[in-house]
Amino acid sequence: MTYIIPFSYFLRTRLLKGSIAFHVIFEWGAAALLAVLWGRFGIVDSLLWSLASYLAFISLYEIGYMYNDLFVARKEVYGRLRGPQDASPALIYIWIAMRIAVFMAVTVALGALADLRWWSFFAGLCIAFALHNRLGDKEKKVASFLWLSWFRFMAPVIFVLHADQVMGVAFAVALTYVAFRTLGYMHSKDLLAMPGRQRPDFRWFFFLIALESPRVLRRYYFLRE
Repeated sequence: MTYIIPFSYFLRTRLLKGSIAFHVIFEWGAAALLAVLWGRFGIVDSLLWSLASYLAFISLYEIGYMYNDLFVARKEVYGRLRGPQDASPALIYIWIAMRIAVFMAVTVALGALADLRWWSFFAGLCIAFALHNRLGDKEKKVASFLWLSWFRFMAPVIFVLHADQVMGVAFAVALTYVAFRTLGYMHSKDLLAMPGRQRPDFRWFFFLIALESPRVLRRYYFLRE
């Protein structure tokens, strides 16, 4: 029953064998900073909203992980058999049911039961993950992974930010976080030969260069005028 609590599956099958620091800095830390700077509920409430939104997200996202690891990967020739492969179908369904229950509890607690934006966002997440798990072509999976990465970053902040900040953050996330995560995904699937991407200076340069983009664009348009 170790995996019954949301986040536990992600922790044990991905985080403990991956880069926790990356998630702390470029996902959770970045989301917390955005909530503090541009949250519409005040600092404390925005952080709590962000945390609750992430809990709703990871509850659904782990269902996608479980389906991929415990059902799809078993049928693939070179499938990565992560997670408890000896778990019975009944136990897996209990874990899934628990995550659906937590997602619904968060939805009710946040008063989002009748919020069309909430349901549209998470429906999009589910569609993207279902497509990702169903695709057999690893090149095509790169496209679905792009969307999964975007949903992953936006989940804790999209309902917290002021409306006039959402599009700007969504665009910046697509250019930086999503692009960087996709390089790692392509490397893991032997679709990319770029070992230098793991250097710390490359990571910081990749993300910080985006801060220079607005100034370059302003200068460009100023010169044109």
